Amino acid sequence: MKIGNRLKTLRTSKGYTPEFIAEKLGISKSTYGRYERNENVPDLNVLEDIASLYEITIAELLTDEHIIFSKDQNGGTSNNALIINQQLSEKLIEQYEERIKELKEIILELKNKLTS
Repeated sequence: MKIGNRLKTLRTSKGYTPEFIAEKLGISKSTYGRYERNENVPDLNVLEDIASLYEITIAELLTDEHIIFSKDQNGGTSNNALIINQQLSEKLIEQYEERIKELKEIILELKNKLTS
């Protein structure tokens, strides 16, 4: 199931309207509509907000299409058990990488301030 289909299924199961969800997420109805139509993929912050709204984890939100559980050598699920499937949008991966870059720049700035 694609993320948009999952969002629509969750929304309708709770009896929410697209307008209600968009308002709760602080985004426009058209932006939320693009998520449900699989035209755009929500960034990490929006995924966190959606998961919180439905009182589920991001892993549960992405389950069905995007998450694979791997086994450790002892046959149990390892601590790093979640592997993001290649079907996860390249755009989302780029957003993660961009955010990491921004955080590294902030850390460098803070380190420079401390040593000044």
